[in-house]
Amino acid sequence: MPLSSVVEYLNERLHQLHPTARLSQQAGFRYHNRVLTAGIAGFRLFPHQVPVVRPADGALVAYRAQLRVETSRGHPMRPESLYVHAWDAEDVLFLDRFLRTFHALHHLSEGHDADAWLAVDVHLRHVSAIPEQHGQVFQELLHRLGLAPAQVVLRLNGRALQQDPHVQAAARSFIGHGYRLLATRPDVEDTDWTLLRELGVGWVGIPVPTLASRHGQETLSAWGRQAQSHGIGLWIERIASAEALERAQALGAELVEGELFQAVAHLPIREAAR
Repeated sequence: MPLSSVVEYLNERLHQLHPTARLSQQAGFRYHNRVLTAGIAGFRLFPHQVPVVRPADGALVAYRAQLRVETSRGHPMRPESLYVHAWDAEDVLFLDRFLRTFHALHHLSEGHDADAWLAVDVHLRHVSAIPEQHGQVFQELLHRLGLAPAQVVLRLNGRALQQDPHVQAAARSFIGHGYRLLATRPDVEDTDWTLLRELGVGWVGIPVPTLASRHGQETLSAWGRQAQSHGIGLWIERIASAEALERAQALGAELVEGELFQAVAHLPIREAAR
């Protein structure tokens, strides 16, 4: 099916799923001249992907979905600002699904190797708004794109995972549907590795600036060893220099992401690994 037809279907389907969401009447995907964009509540959305590499062999294994948001006059905005316009639970559900579907559409449009995962954020307000069966609707939308949950890494707030039973239930539901899980920004000084492993978390994500400024090297090294001993990988974010990559490798990172790897972003995974 042509991507333009897929875009039309998903626009209609998301509106059907959220008939009472105010934002659903102000949102849509657009595919024109082989360029995918979106609009919502008067804002323009542009997708972006950051490569994720396995430093052990240089393999390109995933893409982290990111978003650029502009006002109608072209002024940049923080993506998080979109949630200010989600006034109730139905708007939150629609907005989060709309954004994740947008990223999945972009992933498909890029023609990546089928083995490449897509890493997307799940907003905590979305998790709070659903009582059960987390991930089921998104699974249906992915299916229309020819993607499976196993190709998607869902990024959940690490501290909420440790503290909120509802977020923990959501994690179990996501795992039950076949998604992969990454816990973002966990508390380095108080990480419950046993719980995270029991919830099915495959990686913990931590940005490079945290490595450099907030914790001593000995503390971070011990933290990394604990992660590995529980079968959880370190996913180091925002790698922009060779120095940052060396720091991540010294910590034992399983995966690293950053603009530094854009040079291999369009290579097949097997080529990137050479």
